[in-house]
Amino acid sequence: MTTTINVRVDEIVKRDVEFLLEKMGMNISTAVNMFFRQMLTDEALPFHPKYKRRHITTEERLKNYNGNYKTEEWDTGEPEP
Repeated sequence: MTTTINVRVDEIVKRDVEFLLEKMGMNISTAVNMFFRQMLTDEALPFHPKYKRRHITTEERLKNYNGNYKTEEWDTGEPEP
């Protein structure tokens, strides 16, 4: 007996994964089944997710500023007049 799972993924990622799996003689369904079975065998994810802290530039901080910062002043790195 089988069941259906609906998953939303980026279209380009799906296309690239399908291409790669085709070269390996598989389809997405086979790969997902392998992924799930490996999780059951290991009782864990078959890879180690890591959080990579990305340096955020001042420009990005300003672009995303929503007015909720605790300080009223900004250190621009420039000397005061």
